[in-house]
Amino acid sequence: MSELATLSNPRYLLEADAIAIVDGWGWQGQVCFRETTLTSDIDEKFFDRADVMISQQDETTAIPTVISQQEAYQNPFVTIKRVTQLMPAGNTATFYIREEPDVAVCLPIDPDGRFILLKEYRPGPAQFLMEIPGGCVDPGEEPAEAARREVLEEVGYAGDLTHLASTYISAYSNARKHIYLMRDATKIADPVVEPQDLARPIAMDQQAFELLVEEGAMTDLDAALAALRYLLSQA
Repeated sequence: MSELATLSNPRYLLEADAIAIVDGWGWQGQVCFRETTLTSDIDEKFFDRADVMISQQDETTAIPTVISQQEAYQNPFVTIKRVTQLMPAGNTATFYIREEPDVAVCLPIDPDGRFILLKEYRPGPAQFLMEIPGGCVDPGEEPAEAARREVLEEVGYAGDLTHLASTYISAYSNARKHIYLMRDATKIADPVVEPQDLARPIAMDQQAFELLVEEGAMTDLDAALAALRYLLSQA
């Protein structure tokens, strides 16, 4: 397997949400990061170790208390609440928090090693972007079931599922993103196309996928990095 030779920088970032500063870690904006050398012995328990580091931090810092909250906006997909909290220092702070369903994303790889993605128009950036198949976890649905369903609906593939990680989608949302890899993905159906969709499946080899990740020309970059890390650890 390629050692990500197309990347101009032989190191990449693995990101974790809301981890306090510890040895070997640093802050960039609101995201804590650690640089990890691209070698085949990357620790598969990275995210477990991140959870341990969080639990080992000073637990004497008080959790802010919610004073009030009110609905600021609502649609079928998200509710935004205006939440005022009493902070440990005695001051108050107001946040706008998104209440929304968890999401599941899954990167299919077919038996020939091709990565199956979507090229889809996204109204925020107002352009077509590459992205990993995925969507909301329905009420009562397990994340793995949602991942399988979304892959089948969006690109028409089915295969063997591996859970890679679960992370928070934002510091201001209650939702989690569940990230999966699908090996031996085989096309068994045509994609389900909704009237509002402007999307089509795209198959690419690993070198092209690595270049896409390097350029950041996609959504779900966290899922793409998790998939590459996993594949490298299995080489």
